[in-house]
Amino acid sequence: MFLRNGGRLYLDVGSHPEYATAECAGINDLLVHERAGDELVGRLALRAEAASADEGEPVQLRLFKNNVDSHGNSYGCHENYSIDRSLDLPLLAAALTPFLVTRQVLCGTGRWRPDGFSISQRAEVLHDELSSMTTRSRPLINTRDEPLADPGRFRRLHVISGDSNLSEPSAALKVGSLLAVLAAVEAAVRGQRPALPDLELADVPTALRAVAVDPRAVLTLSSGRTVGALEVQLEYLALAGDAPVTQQWGRVLEALQRGAEDDLDGEVEWVTKRALLRRYADSRGLGWSDRRLAQVDLAFHDITSAPDGPPRGLFRLLEARGAAVRLTEPAAVERALVAPPSDTRAVLRSRLIRAAQAQQRRYSVDWLQFTAHDLPDGEGGRGDRTVTLGDPLAVADQAVDDLTRAMSASWQAPRLE
Repeated sequence: MFLRNGGRLYLDVGSHPEYATAECAGINDLLVHERAGDELVGRLALRAEAASADEGEPVQLRLFKNNVDSHGNSYGCHENYSIDRSLDLPLLAAALTPFLVTRQVLCGTGRWRPDGFSISQRAEVLHDELSSMTTRSRPLINTRDEPLADPGRFRRLHVISGDSNLSEPSAALKVGSLLAVLAAVEAAVRGQRPALPDLELADVPTALRAVAVDPRAVLTLSSGRTVGALEVQLEYLALAGDAPVTQQWGRVLEALQRGAEDDLDGEVEWVTKRALLRRYADSRGLGWSDRRLAQVDLAFHDITSAPDGPPRGLFRLLEARGAAVRLTEPAAVERALVAPPSDTRAVLRSRLIRAAQAQQRRYSVDWLQFTAHDLPDGEGGRGDRTVTLGDPLAVADQAVDDLTRAMSASWQAPRLE
């Protein structure tokens, strides 16, 4: 279902809950609405626990925001960027691939393994640069042409290589760095800046796994030249110019270059998790291969809370204690549970949904369209009326105004006597 805040809650493949934020025009709104999605499903879990207890079957539900389970299944974090239709997707993918392969050093969530530690959960299950697949031969970028907007103007860049972050600074850096790189690539394609550096990788899957094991891994390019993963990131940082995220981006890379990852504890998610695992192991005299560390890893990602109590998940506990940085304000997250961002078409979708629900109208809705059913047609009959929301950044639309008024007009449901 689409919600009044413009987002969507649904069951994905395998019947696991998935939440998609409303369209956001800025990173701050995106962080707030992603956090609202976490709160929403967490509260639903508490309601389900209460309902089960009322029926005499007490149960405790745990929701984990991660990307891999103990059986080897992986599920993605889907980043969606609305880009100009004129941009050539294979060319864009080629320019983005070295960046996406090495971006995990900035924003991976980390994963304990008996034989070591990976800085990204998704890196181990990715295989291609571009593909229409999402569950087999997973790519960095999905090619399905589904713009969810005016197809003559827009294309959706569907990136499925990133991890699902709990750390808000990591989430901000994940999206902000890619936005900055997209702007630089677009400018280069349009001849508005010099050509991009040649960083084509000789073997993308091998490079992904090498960086996951070591953020300072040395990678081989198609030209035969070798380059460090951090050097690749520095090349893209230079392209980003004065983008808002560059200060944080540069500071993270500088700490990694010095081997001072611990300086990023509480900010970069994989660093935070690894530090927590090490503290736990040291405090209990455990070897790194001890399976109890797998339980700690999983508990890190729990986003549920006890009723009227503290968070159950280890990362949320760190955050609540001030040991992990939080960027969003709780009051803003509460608003985002019921209200859309103010500067995207989610405003229009929300208005239509509210109007239909207030009048108990039947309606259908997706990202692009809204249809009200069984409205008077002006000729004594009834029919459907549809509006199309083709521009993701449109916040005013006469057709929406007209349909909202039509749904709000007084009416009586047909009845039989």
